[in-house]
Amino acid sequence: MSYKLTSKTKETLSKIIGIPYEKLIQMEDEEIEAFIEQKTGRKITWPKGAKVDGLPIRTMEDIDKKWMNWKDKLLFV
Repeated sequence: MSYKLTSKTKETLSKIIGIPYEKLIQMEDEEIEAFIEQKTGRKITWPKGAKVDGLPIRTMEDIDKKWMNWKDKLLFV
């Protein structure tokens, strides 16, 4: 099932966001993140304790730390 936005909705979104709707839907994820960070002055982060499908969200840094701990334990066994 797909949804279509009315022209009035697109116009309202454009005013709120600050860029034309058509430009927004053509932007890459990284461009959208950069635009949001530039507009708000803050870096986008996950809320502490956020979960998806009941599983905690982990950053690559979290995974790297956990892997290094496991790797150190395996080397000394």
